[in-house]
Amino acid sequence: MVPAMSRTDRLENDLERGFTLLEEGSLEEAAAIVERCKRIDRRHEGVISLAAAVADAQGDTEEALAMYHALIEIHPDDAPPRLAVARLELHDVGDPDAALVTLDAVTEFIDDESDLIDAVMLRAEAYLARDEAPRAREALGELSSSVIDDPGLALDLGELSLAADDHAAALRWIDVARKAADAAAGEEAETADEVRADALHLLGRVHEAKEERAEMIAAWAEVAKLDAASTDSEVSISEDDLEALAVGVLEELPPNVREKLANVPILIEDVPSAALLADGVDPRVLGLFSGTAMPDGGDLAPTVTNIHLFRKNLERVARDEDHLAEEVRITVLHETAHYFGLDEEELAEIGLD
Repeated sequence: MVPAMSRTDRLENDLERGFTLLEEGSLEEAAAIVERCKRIDRRHEGVISLAAAVADAQGDTEEALAMYHALIEIHPDDAPPRLAVARLELHDVGDPDAALVTLDAVTEFIDDESDLIDAVMLRAEAYLARDEAPRAREALGELSSSVIDDPGLALDLGELSLAADDHAAALRWIDVARKAADAAAGEEAETADEVRADALHLLGRVHEAKEERAEMIAAWAEVAKLDAASTDSEVSISEDDLEALAVGVLEELPPNVREKLANVPILIEDVPSAALLADGVDPRVLGLFSGTAMPDGGDLAPTVTNIHLFRKNLERVARDEDHLAEEVRITVLHETAHYFGLDEEELAEIGLD
């Protein structure tokens, strides 16, 4: 006869299974295991850790923060739960001040390089959220001599450096990413090409920020070639379905607004044309307004005024079908707002950046 499993053994097995399910993305099953584990011992450190991770993955910010704070009480000198709290305060709660306070408290406990990198990046993001680019540059400077060979991380640091107006640092991180991609090209050619494309796209944006138009267009032309050769996205949508989504978005608008848009066609294309690329359009742009805005007389010249949606670019950024639909909605509203004369700063203020 097989002896009955003890409560402790059952708990350990459940925790192992729960973390495996979490890693596989099976959140509902992992959440069910959390509830089962809580019934056995809700104060167990492993149960709290799993509960925090599952709540975090599910977007339950309040529960995740509570669980991470519980972990901090168990191990006050452990950096990861404090960094998780700072991340949630910044990204989910939208409180960069609170995130910076949390990061100030965690500094003395950091003894791992990956934790240091996370802390520096979060601090830089928090300063950028407060429109303090110089302090963001100062924070990122802590990593200027770090040995980082992860191309994805290097590109993330390049993005932050660009946002902080540190073009030289952005170029350095782009170079790190490209060298890492070249080193991995033999074993992971497809991944290496994706990194090269991402690095070139970021390079084009740096040139754009520096008003180096010819260099920007050259970099983005290479991006377009690499993207065209890449494999299909995990999410796909037909032209007809994309058009139906776009029409549905327009139907959300008030009748008087829809009337003004009646002569502004929405054009579905896979990616920006060669002519648009030559004109300096980002090859990965999701949508584009072309023509004359209504305040400038666009309502009098509808034949040259269009809203473009780029199907493959929308597919590329989408995590799933719901996310794709939301990206279409934001893009259509964004380009519609351009027709009514709103600029990028005004669009950011209303959440359509």
